[in-house]
Amino acid sequence: MIYHRKWFPFDSKTVQEEVPATSGVYILFSHQECAYIGASKELKAELSRLVQGIENPCLKEHAPDEFQFEVALGDDRNERRDELIQELNPSCRD
Repeated sequence: MIYHRKWFPFDSKTVQEEVPATSGVYILFSHQECAYIGASKELKAELSRLVQGIENPCLKEHAPDEFQFEVALGDDRNERRDELIQELNPSCRD
């Protein structure tokens, strides 16, 4: 897995330029507090969708402003998401 510890601004331009079109996990932050952790078969498409409009009421309330991501393939993706949820205890959950 590749973990990008760099904090990226959560905006369309950054997602398009920095996020690979591959499988992985992502962490959304609001004022450097973990708001949500998700997993997707297609990181770029998922983060692009989220940056265009968040439907989750909890995420709307927390208004993510930064993100991080890891490339993780297959079953590793969901396992890593679960590990990060335990470690970071996000404010919003599914």
